[in-house]
Amino acid sequence: MSLWYRVFARSDAAINPTDLAELAQDIHPGTTCHFGADTAGWFSCELRLPDGAILNLDRYLVTEEGVRRDLNTWAAWVETCDYSDRVEELMERVIQTQQFFTLRRPLAAADDLAIEKIAAGVCQLLAEKLDGLWQADGEGLYDAGGTKVLQEY
Repeated sequence: MSLWYRVFARSDAAINPTDLAELAQDIHPGTTCHFGADTAGWFSCELRLPDGAILNLDRYLVTEEGVRRDLNTWAAWVETCDYSDRVEELMERVIQTQQFFTLRRPLAAADDLAIEKIAAGVCQLLAEKLDGLWQADGEGLYDAGGTKVLQEY
C-alpha cells in the first residue's frame, strides 16, 4: 500500500478535469472531484470517496521553484537502480518531465482497495494522456500502460 504516487509527464498539456472525474466515477461510483487552480499553472484535485476518504492530487510545472531539483533527485534515484537494463532510458524520461504530479492517499481508509484502484487509475490516465511514467512508493516505476518497468527495493 503506497502513500505517495508521482507522475512524470513529458507533455506540458493540461489534463481535462472531466476525464479525471469520469475515471473516478467509473472506478468507484459516488466518488467526487473538487478542483482548484491558480494563474501560474498549479492545479489540484481532491478526490472524495463516498466513505469520506480523500486523495489529494497536485500538479507542478517544471518552471516552478524547486521542481526541477526534485526531478533531478528522482532521476538520480533511477540511476542507482543498476539492476535494470532500462536505467538510462528511464532516467532520461524523468529528466524530460515538463509537469510533475503528486497523489497522496490516506494512511487508513474503510475501502483500501477502492483507494488503490483510484490512485493507480489516476496515475495511469495522466501517464497515458501526458506521455509519462508513474511511480508508487514501495512498488516502483510504471509505464503509461500500467506495466512495472522498474522494481523498487
